[in-house]
Amino acid sequence: MDSPTTDSNSPSPQPHPSADGKAPSSHKKTAPARSGLAGALTNWILDAIGFEQRSAWKAGHLIGVGEGFESGRDHGLKLGHAEGRTEGHLAGRNEGLEEGFAEGHSLGLDEGKLIVELRPGVAEEPGAPAAKELVLFKDWRFAITPEMEAEIRRDVAHYLPGQRPSDDQWKMILSTTPTTAVVAGAGSGKSTTMVLRLIVLYHYLKIDLASLTVVTFTKESKLDFAKKVREVFDLWGYEVSQERSLEIVRTFHSRILSFAKSIDGLSGVKAFEFLDKNLNEEEKDGSALNMKLGETQLDLMNALYQDLYEGNATFRKLIGELYQRSLLLDEMDKEHPDVLDRKDKAWAMAKLDGALCTTLEGLWSAAGHWPIEGIVPTKKKIRLLGKDFQVNGYIPEYDTYVILGVDESEPGDLRLDVKYGSYLRKHVRDKRTIFQAFCQRRVVNLKSYQQAAQTIDALSGRAIACPAFWYKVRGEISSSYIMEAFYSTASFIENLGLDAVKAIKKMRFYPDDPDAAFFHALGIYWDAFNERLLGMSPPVMTFNSMFAMFSERGYKNFWAVPDSVLRPMSTLLIDEFQDVGANTISWVRATFREIERRGLNVKTFGAPAHASVMAVGDDWQSIYGWRGSSPRFLKEFDKEFESPAHTEVFMQENHRSHQMVVDAAESIAKKTPGFENKHGVAVNNAVIDNQVPVAVGEFDEKHLVDMVEHHYEAGHTILVLYRKRATKEEAEKALVEVLQRAQDEKQKERIKLLTYHSSKGLQADAVFLLGDCEVTSSSPSKNDFYAQAGMGSPGDPCGYDTAQQHEALRTAYVAITRAVTFCYWYITWDEKVPAYEKASRHIVADDPFWEVVGHRAVSRSDGIKRKVAKG
Repeated sequence: MDSPTTDSNSPSPQPHPSADGKAPSSHKKTAPARSGLAGALTNWILDAIGFEQRSAWKAGHLIGVGEGFESGRDHGLKLGHAEGRTEGHLAGRNEGLEEGFAEGHSLGLDEGKLIVELRPGVAEEPGAPAAKELVLFKDWRFAITPEMEAEIRRDVAHYLPGQRPSDDQWKMILSTTPTTAVVAGAGSGKSTTMVLRLIVLYHYLKIDLASLTVVTFTKESKLDFAKKVREVFDLWGYEVSQERSLEIVRTFHSRILSFAKSIDGLSGVKAFEFLDKNLNEEEKDGSALNMKLGETQLDLMNALYQDLYEGNATFRKLIGELYQRSLLLDEMDKEHPDVLDRKDKAWAMAKLDGALCTTLEGLWSAAGHWPIEGIVPTKKKIRLLGKDFQVNGYIPEYDTYVILGVDESEPGDLRLDVKYGSYLRKHVRDKRTIFQAFCQRRVVNLKSYQQAAQTIDALSGRAIACPAFWYKVRGEISSSYIMEAFYSTASFIENLGLDAVKAIKKMRFYPDDPDAAFFHALGIYWDAFNERLLGMSPPVMTFNSMFAMFSERGYKNFWAVPDSVLRPMSTLLIDEFQDVGANTISWVRATFREIERRGLNVKTFGAPAHASVMAVGDDWQSIYGWRGSSPRFLKEFDKEFESPAHTEVFMQENHRSHQMVVDAAESIAKKTPGFENKHGVAVNNAVIDNQVPVAVGEFDEKHLVDMVEHHYEAGHTILVLYRKRATKEEAEKALVEVLQRAQDEKQKERIKLLTYHSSKGLQADAVFLLGDCEVTSSSPSKNDFYAQAGMGSPGDPCGYDTAQQHEALRTAYVAITRAVTFCYWYITWDEKVPAYEKASRHIVADDPFWEVVGHRAVSRSDGIKRKVAKG
């Protein structure tokens, strides 16, 4: 710090405050007296000796002190004033600077704020806008007000007085959320409820029909639903033509066809599955889930098959391997029911075998096809089951035996002309089964005159002509013609939402697995097949190709789809939702995403409306998993179709059957994973008091005939359901008289013989079930595709097998719930072939809804018994 100034022109420094903040007190002008012991002693001594100078000293002392005090005070004041002034100036300057800066900063900031607030928002660097997340549905609600709801209820009571909806049905009819999933059990009256929902959308909410679509799976269900639409709309005063109703109610496949035709260059596209000759419609009978190839489709596939066989060396080699394998008898499980049946008759079969061989060789010789070059005729004996059976020939070059069959050109009633002889084809079938199960040698079964000569060439690899043969993929129930095997396998893969060619390349096989050649050949064929179809004029596509084209994988293709094709999908009602596959789900999701992306609003003459979907189905009636469908999409609907608001409805009132039928069916279906707390309640007043348990017992042909005749006499409708074709043939033979009588009396519609699957949606007073619902095989290839599609449960490497086991139980549920009052189930208690799952295992004889005859409990143990706890 600088020393204080003493300049006389400088302002006088001011005294500092004291430490306690108070100004110091004023100084008195008096000299200070000497004090203290030394001063008192000095004064005493001087006075005592009488020095005269004492007073002078005192006077001088006082004067000196006073002057010194004055002088010191003045000097001190000057110095203190200068120092105080300097320090005060510096402190004041600093304090003023701080206060001035703060005040100026504040004023400047406020003025700056006034300038910024004149511009909208916070100043940002320019940049691109963020991408909007693609969603399926807006956050909105149907404008069903309390007043509108009251009006709807009054009108329904007026127009349909005998069909008052239940609380659950009202919940479906009046749903206001963008997505609604309806779990509608068997006999729940879902069709009528869906039509009432349609009335609400059109009549009360005033949604234009151009924005409405109902989709279902079969042409038959479409026609039935469209008829109900016309009937109910008529009650509300609307005359809807058949043509208009069929524009509202569509099948999935006719709807996707309209998408494909909307694309430039594909306006004339044809669906491969609908290429039947003389077919002018865009739909065919039955479900596309169970599509059978017709003559036109097979001709097209065979033409490509021939071209690839001739022009692709790899394909030709693979087909040769498959053909060779098809010629050899497939090995058969020794515990298979067919084997066990023949095993018991082996002794009788062996006694007739010599005559059988002679008869067959005579047939082939008369047709000019025996002997065959390369085959040495011989009746060498082969020892099987301790009995001697004969072969017809031997191929020494390949160490292969030959047994002959009956060519399809021969009459069906040929018999073995010996004692105890029966139909020739039956004897051939019995013998082939014994060889399949117990012969360890290579055996070829020749069944066709025309193909017999090719067999030797095929075994040697010299086959030139493209072979037509049947092939059985491991895990399939039976073999099928190679082109049908290709089509059904590729369709299954694509129904799972996979690309067939890519999925096949991801498969893994052990080196000796013969199915590896099948899938390799299929991959080559299917790639060329789709190219061949698109190159036709007009172009042709399979339905699965169309679904893939407009799936989430092919999302960019939607940009070419006009609004007029998308808009009918904006308010969508889906029936039989449990039968959808992953490819269909992907198409529906992608469609709603595109509707939302375009901001395509629903056309309405009332309150604004936006995209919505209502799905109706029953997980317990999902029985097409072998074609790629799954109940998972219904059970996880809210995940598959995410929405800001979702409604779930359980329609559990059964308007068809009495409670015992419902309970019996559910006791089996409940063994599958699904919705909790699901239970049907019988409400059909016509039968609710007819508590007849479901009868279960071993098959008895006489009992079947007697009971069918009894119910026919009573005027009842009758369904006879079967699982296997052979069972149908046996039933038709047993029931021939009553079937003929029904036809003569023009009552044949009262008795129907159908498969378990084709009975879905039907009902009858009395239902006869012929056979159990079981799973006896495993499909490695379908397990692979299930895993690729993410369809199985975590930790389950055999997802398809597991799904099929669940489906067997659901099939029993569907079959039983066809019954209104009476249900008879004929099964075999003994498991001749250990099944992975079978429905009859879950029958508890003590439950009141079962009437079990001859029940033998199936042991669930491996022979180890649990000890009874002591004490």
